Amino acid sequence: MGEHRKLLHYGLQRSGTNFLESLLKRKYRVRFLNSDKDRSSPLQKHFRLYDEKDIVPEPQYYNQLQLPDFASFERLLKVVPNFYIVVSKDPYSWLLSYDNWAKKCNWPAVSHHYILEYNLFYGKWLKFSQQSDKIIFIRYFDLLQNTDEVLNCLASKVGLKKRVLSSFMSSAISQVPKSTRFSNARLNFYLKEKYLKSYNKHELQEVNDLLDPTVVSLLGYEKKTIAG
Repeated sequence: MGEHRKLLHYGLQRSGTNFLESLLKRKYRVRFLNSDKDRSSPLQKHFRLYDEKDIVPEPQYYNQLQLPDFASFERLLKVVPNFYIVVSKDPYSWLLSYDNWAKKCNWPAVSHHYILEYNLFYGKWLKFSQQSDKIIFIRYFDLLQNTDEVLNCLASKVGLKKRVLSSFMSSAISQVPKSTRFSNARLNFYLKEKYLKSYNKHELQEVNDLLDPTVVSLLGYEKKTIAG
């Protein structure tokens, strides 16, 4: 049957980590090394690896680990994966979903804007990616828009082997853990950027003022404005 490639995947909550994992497990021989047993562990897919621990919004994810470089992160792992997959969502759609998730889960109130965590989380992974070619970034938008193309490209980079009968399986997944059913309306909400209608000019300007332009650019996004 061949060896299963070992992966670790990461992303902030509401970034599409479960969606990507479901897709890959359906079509490829892959083993995810992530674990939910300890949410402060480096094996947890939402692990807060940034240095500014005072903005970790939920106590379960709090940790005191300071990681100056990628080598220091990898030394924490008992089993080193073949690759690391980092999933991001457009910061504007992510912020809306993240804020709703925090309220749903009764997270403690925070004194900072959540977009700062977006900057720090992905900024740290981008820094690590300059030190290793084992880190691959995936945009949730691309995964929705060109599912098969993104999966094929990822499989080629990572060296994934297809599961038996995978060619007969659709890449469409209607529902993943911790998410609502994926309807066409919800798909268009992302692909047609309808989430921007949830912001007024002041709110959007606040996000734009706080967003790290380097992080946004390197992840493949751009700052948005409201016309008129």
